[in-house]
Amino acid sequence: MLSTKRLTPILLVVFLLLATLFFFNSSDSIVASISRQQQQQQQQKSLPQDPTIATSPTSSPSHLDAISYDKSTPPTVGCEALVHGLQSQVISTYQQHLKGIRYANIFGYLETENKGDAAIWSAQQILMSMMGITFMETCRFTDKDCDIDKYKALLNAHKPHSAIFIAGGGNFNDFYWEDQPARIKMVEMFREYPIRSFPQSIYMTKVDRIKQTKDSFGSHPDLELAARDQPSYKWLEDTFGDNAVGIDKNKVRHILTPDIAFMWGNRPDFRTNTNKTHNILILRRDDWEISAGESSSIPLGEGTLSLGGLAGDVTYHKTDWRFHTTPGINDIPAELGPNQRAWAKAIQGFEMLGSADFIITDRLHGHIMATLIGTPHVLLDSKLGKNLNFHNTWTKDCGCTRVAGSMEEAKRFASMFFEERKLKQGV
Repeated sequence: MLSTKRLTPILLVVFLLLATLFFFNSSDSIVASISRQQQQQQQQKSLPQDPTIATSPTSSPSHLDAISYDKSTPPTVGCEALVHGLQSQVISTYQQHLKGIRYANIFGYLETENKGDAAIWSAQQILMSMMGITFMETCRFTDKDCDIDKYKALLNAHKPHSAIFIAGGGNFNDFYWEDQPARIKMVEMFREYPIRSFPQSIYMTKVDRIKQTKDSFGSHPDLELAARDQPSYKWLEDTFGDNAVGIDKNKVRHILTPDIAFMWGNRPDFRTNTNKTHNILILRRDDWEISAGESSSIPLGEGTLSLGGLAGDVTYHKTDWRFHTTPGINDIPAELGPNQRAWAKAIQGFEMLGSADFIITDRLHGHIMATLIGTPHVLLDSKLGKNLNFHNTWTKDCGCTRVAGSMEEAKRFASMFFEERKLKQGV
């Protein structure tokens, strides 16, 4: 037998070996645990977010990591996968929410030369045709430029499969106080018909006008509204959802969906088939909504911009598409059909965008339509923030867009684009 003196050192060695093995196993477990936690966090980040519960993109800096906020590279050509995905989302959303409707009047037709409004109108017709819904009549107001008796009679003739669709756009606000009071009056007049909405940007701040909207919309038995960006959807949630005050909670249903113009789908033909007349198109607003797009230092019309460096001098055309009268539709005899007029205007808008290699715009549908045709462009925000609200919700991951905070920054992106192009061409 071993003596106690000889046994003690052996036991001590065994103890130290066991302790060492325990330590390394524990360390491995800790590392593995940390690794698993990191993997789970990464997986959670990569999971698609439910847009109906996601927080407003403008409340988080996460969108700044998107490619469109990359300050070191220029925008590139094309965004087909994103466009296809957003078009599919519009279709799947409205397949669910327009069930049972076969005939529809639209409320909110805008007879203007704004090519973005025309693209919206035509896209609504594309969707309705796809859904097998017959368009019957349109009015913008109930008390002028509208045969209200005909409007009612058509709805009555097709009950219970008729409905009113509120046109999409950006006039659901209390600054241009013209279309919203018209909608309020229409909703009160037509309580016996379902009312649905194409996507809108919403900006309401005046208490009395918000109350008018709540009282009217909240009293309708079958009304559903649609937002085209997260902040607008949040406003609908706060006003008509679980936090509604003074009206039944969630009685006015509300959805979030991309802009209806994505029903045009990918249209690279306007980029590839349109004759290029200028290097840069500067499509800018000419109203009180001008903000980041302020460009008074650049003269209107055609001219040359010096971008410096390898980019050198480039040609530009600075305009607003409201100033461009669509040819053919006002000849004698004039085209009277709203669908035909809107289609012609939208086509001219796409061709304007396709006439340049590069676009700088502070118009939301300048951005959306440039994305549809895949032309590299820079987006600047408007005073009400609707451009970036939409962009941060849906199009921030599109490589053909870069966001700029000023015209000077937009010109720097243009310089990078034309420098890169000359390098590829071996100039």
